[in-house]
Amino acid sequence: MSSYEFTGKSVREAIVRACEELKLDEALLDIEVLEESTRGFLGIVGQRDARIRVRKRNILQEVMESEPAPSDQEEPGAIEPPTAEALEEEYPESATEEFQQVAMFEGGPEQPQTLSEQELSPYLDEAGEVLREILKRMFVEAEVRASMLDGAIYLDIKGDGSGLLIGKKGQTLDALQFLVNKIVNRENAPGEKVEIAVDTESYRLRKRENLREIALKTSQKAKKTLKPVAMSPMTPQERRIIHLILAEDREVYTKSYGEGALRRIVVYPRRGQVSKRRRR
Repeated sequence: MSSYEFTGKSVREAIVRACEELKLDEALLDIEVLEESTRGFLGIVGQRDARIRVRKRNILQEVMESEPAPSDQEEPGAIEPPTAEALEEEYPESATEEFQQVAMFEGGPEQPQTLSEQELSPYLDEAGEVLREILKRMFVEAEVRASMLDGAIYLDIKGDGSGLLIGKKGQTLDALQFLVNKIVNRENAPGEKVEIAVDTESYRLRKRENLREIALKTSQKAKKTLKPVAMSPMTPQERRIIHLILAEDREVYTKSYGEGALRRIVVYPRRGQVSKRRRR
């Protein structure tokens, strides 16, 4: 399959350029970071742009070639994360980005808002039918059950081999979810978009629980050591879940650092907690 290379002052800028030129959303691209950007001496000498290689994803082929995902979701990013201090030094412009300042779900202005069941109801049948038609065109025989959950439409795919639709690290499922959301929300204004989750074999529910465990363990470590703790790189969807979970913990707060596939969360103990511990 053809690949394309793009450059930018950052990995994120290169990805945005790729999406604009290919007229495709990031979810439909396979992105490989070839080279990170460097600032150079005094920001002048030795400065180098980031470089990425992208390929258009073939969702049907991914479904046919994928193996069922393991029942236990792997913790995102097996690599050892850098220290929070190192991240702050590398990305000083991110140091003021707290959870309240990053568009609630890190999804930007087009992120769907939470709607009531009465507002969601008109879209329930349409969302289910759109997903059924996509699966039909992919020659996948499965039942789609549509329901409302936590202010969003939840589409659950049931059938033999439906686990194949998850794909590597959930990429195939993410692509299906992206397509359904785009089609159903095609005429809705940014503030009126409906959030639609596509799931199978309870993959997303298991993943959320796994991320909850990781978030709580990281929070406990930050509170115990009274030092910021850096997490491994995560996708925007995973970071969204972590931010929301830890927003409920008044003893810590979160910031995001990095760019593109290397973007990660750092969990900080709040100053009040640090002061209390020191007075003891």
